[in-house]
Amino acid sequence: MNCKKSLVLLLVVVFVISSFFVGCSNEQSQPTGQENQENSQGQDSNQENESQGSTEPKIDKDQVINLYTSEPKSLDTAKSTDVDSAMILTEITENLTRIEQDENGNDVIKPAAAKNWDINDDGTVWTFHLRDFNWEDGKPVTAHDFEYGIKRVLDPKTASQYAYLLAPIKGALEYNAGEATAEEVGIKALNDKTLEFTLKAPCAYFAQLTYFKTMLPQRKDIIEKYGDTYGTEADKIIGCGPFKMDKWVHNNEISIVKSDTYWDKDSVKLQRVNYKVINEPNARYNALYNGTIDSCGVSKTEWIEKFEKSGKFKRLQGYDPSTNYQFYNQKDELFKNANIRKAFSLSITREDMAEVIFHGLYKAAYGWVPPSLQIDGKDYRDLAQVEPLRKLKKENPDPKELLIKGLKELGLDPDPSKHTVTMLMTGTTQWDRNYAEYCQQMLKKNLGINMKAKYVEWPIFQKLTEEMDYQIGGMAWIGDYNDPMTFLDMWLSNARMVPTGWVNEEYDSIIAEAQSILDPKKRLECFMKAEHILLYEDAVIAPTVYRQRNTFRAKYVKNLMSPLFGTSEVKYAYIQGKN
Repeated sequence: MNCKKSLVLLLVVVFVISSFFVGCSNEQSQPTGQENQENSQGQDSNQENESQGSTEPKIDKDQVINLYTSEPKSLDTAKSTDVDSAMILTEITENLTRIEQDENGNDVIKPAAAKNWDINDDGTVWTFHLRDFNWEDGKPVTAHDFEYGIKRVLDPKTASQYAYLLAPIKGALEYNAGEATAEEVGIKALNDKTLEFTLKAPCAYFAQLTYFKTMLPQRKDIIEKYGDTYGTEADKIIGCGPFKMDKWVHNNEISIVKSDTYWDKDSVKLQRVNYKVINEPNARYNALYNGTIDSCGVSKTEWIEKFEKSGKFKRLQGYDPSTNYQFYNQKDELFKNANIRKAFSLSITREDMAEVIFHGLYKAAYGWVPPSLQIDGKDYRDLAQVEPLRKLKKENPDPKELLIKGLKELGLDPDPSKHTVTMLMTGTTQWDRNYAEYCQQMLKKNLGINMKAKYVEWPIFQKLTEEMDYQIGGMAWIGDYNDPMTFLDMWLSNARMVPTGWVNEEYDSIIAEAQSILDPKKRLECFMKAEHILLYEDAVIAPTVYRQRNTFRAKYVKNLMSPLFGTSEVKYAYIQGKN
C-alpha cells in the first residue's frame, strides 16, 4: 500500500472507525447549560445569504450575535477545563482542524490550520502540513507553536487536567508523569510548516483530537511574558482564529470581534459576538425573550409555552451527549468506603428527579455512557443492554442497609441520623438551592442521613474540588467525541479531570487496551467491564440523568452551527431580518 493517503480517504477511514473529541466539565445543574450543550443536532437549515440572488433578503447591516456563558476559570489553553472557556478558545484560536456540520447536520472534521495531512501504513505516524496564516499581531503561526503548545499541556509543571487526552502520542504520559523528557515525546516540528506525530499504537480517534483545545498552538514569547496571568484578562491573550478578544469584564461579559488578519476572514460575516455572563435561569429566559440574548436552552414549562406562542423563535431539540452525575471524595472519612458510596448512589430517585427537577426533559441514568454515543455506528447503550446501576439496585433494594454496613466497616456509629454530609454546589442561584433541598429530602428519606449544602460559584467549585476540599460534588460531563472512550478515559489514575482520589489498576489496564485496538466487539467488552467497575463495583460516581437539548433561538440567527460533539461554531453565523 502507498504509505501516504489522501485527505479525503483519511477522513472516510476515520469516520468509519468512529470518534470525536472536545469535552468539558460543566455545572451539573439546570437543564439550560451552555450554548453547545443545549442546541439541537444540525445547523440552521435556512442558510440564505446575499449571494443567492436578488430574490433573497440581504443580511443585516449590524452583524452582532449575543449569547450567554458562565464565567470561565481561565482562557489559558493549557489550563482550560470547562465548556465556557472552550467556547471562546475555539473562536479566537485556529487549531489543526475544526469540527463543523454538513448540510445534513452531521458532524464533520474540516481542515483549518492544517491544509492537509498524511498517515503512514500502520497508522502510527501522522504528518500535518500547515497553511500560511498569522497570529493577530502579524507573526506567522508555525509548527513550532503547535509543538510548544502541546508539550506545554503535557509538561508536569503546567498541571493541565486535560493532559491525559494526549495518551495516544508516544511518550506523552511518561513525560507528563515526569518519567521522560520533552524530547522523547512523539511531537516534532520538522520545519515551520510541517508537524509530525508519532503514536505508540494505531488510535481509532486520533484525528478527533486535532480540533480539541489541547492541540491548540501557543505563543511561547507571550506566555513567558505574562506567566501565571496569561489567559486571565482580554489583553493577556493572543489568538489566530476567526475572532479576537475585545473585552472581558469578569462575571459580566466577554466580547470577541472579527479578526482582519484571519486567513479565511471572507467566510466570517459577524462583526462581534457578545457572551453575557448570566447564571440565573429565569434571567436567561427573560434576556432571550426581550432580545438581550439570541439563543438559550429552556427547561421550564411556562417559559416553553411562552416562547412557542411568541412566534419569534425556532425550537431545536435532540439528544445531548452528556450525563449529570454526583461524585465522592474518597479521601473523606465516610466516602472512602465503597458500600457508603453505593448507598448514596442507590438513594438517588432518578425517575422522580428527571420529572420534578428537570421537568421531564431529561431521562433517568443508570449507566454512565449516555445514549447517542456509538461504537461502529451502533448505540453503545443498546449494545451494552444492561445499565450497571439497575443491577446494583436489584441486588440492594434498601440502600440504607448498605450505608449501615459501611459505617460499621469504618467503626463509626451505625445510626445514619448521627451523621451529616456536605454537598458542594456549582452555583448560588435559586435553582441550585432547589436542587440541594431536593437532595436533602431524598437522602433523609432513603438513607436517614443529614445533608447540608455549600453554595459557591463555578470557578470556586473547580478550585475546591481540585484541592479535594469537598465530600460530595455534582457536575455534567459533555462527550468530547462519538465513542464511549470520551466518558471512560477521564477516570484513569493519571487523569486529573475530576479529583476523587480513586485509583484502580484493573480499570487503567482495561482502558489502555481499548485505546489501542480497533475491533468493535473487543472495544465493547472493554467498555462494559470499565463501566461495571466504575459504577457497580467501586461506585466512584453516581449518574443521575441523561441530558437532552431543548433550545429556543431567535429566527433571525442563521447558520449557527451546533455540532453534537464540540462547541457552538459561530464562524459562519450571521444575522438576517432582526429589524
